[in-house]
Amino acid sequence: MVTKSRVPETIDAYLADLEDPKVKKTLGALRTQLRKLLPKATESISYRMPTFKVDGDAVAGFAFFKTHCGYYPFSGSVVPALKSELDGYATSKSGVTFPPDQPLPAKLVKTLVQARLAEIATRGKKPAAAKKGNAQARGKRVVGKTATAGFQVGVVRTLPMTAPALWDWVTTQPERWLGPGATLTAEPGGHFEVPKRRGSPGVRGEVRVVKPGQRLRMTWQPDGWKKPATLQLTLMPKARGASLHVHMEKLPDAEAREAMRERWSKVLSQAVD
Repeated sequence: MVTKSRVPETIDAYLADLEDPKVKKTLGALRTQLRKLLPKATESISYRMPTFKVDGDAVAGFAFFKTHCGYYPFSGSVVPALKSELDGYATSKSGVTFPPDQPLPAKLVKTLVQARLAEIATRGKKPAAAKKGNAQARGKRVVGKTATAGFQVGVVRTLPMTAPALWDWVTTQPERWLGPGATLTAEPGGHFEVPKRRGSPGVRGEVRVVKPGQRLRMTWQPDGWKKPATLQLTLMPKARGASLHVHMEKLPDAEAREAMRERWSKVLSQAVD
């Protein structure tokens, strides 16, 4: 990774050991961006590379190898899930490589970081401090608040249908997952609306991103919310069926986060009924 045989103990030392000015500039800029995206992260050297950890979870890492740089989300699913966004880059299941003189775009780095944070949130791992201080909460899903996405929650389930069939289900049968009477125009700039029912507020939003067969991203604003949240549905083909990952961020508070977790857990559990 670095040109010397010893392993640096800090990221500052790692960068100082890099002899190629282009590499040092590129990875130095990447570190600066990660600091902005993850202001509460701990910086360290893990697996012989600079690593950013949040509440003990490795979120992002980078390294230099002889001729190329690499970015690593410490996950086997983040890179495959962002296949379309990473088109043109050399990738593996665990990382992305790029030439030192062609840094990863800032927007792409942000997407990679948010995808990893969402995965951690979906898994519901509790911060170390919470584990020690609340033994009674063991086994319960705890989803946190991040500096970049606010309150967020994710729910994922593998369904017994092909990815194309699942995409069709999402885009042409909105009443099945948005609610009775829902309408949806699944194209960028399109809108959706769910009418108010007894016990359930009306919801509306604008479709922002459509990656056919892969991803649908939209705003989400129920009656009474001052600002909209963001809702994203991501599909991934599996050996048996396809997974649907529902992720929400910029939720107003912890109460809304829990309500959305319950809502989407129920929707996915009834998806094939």
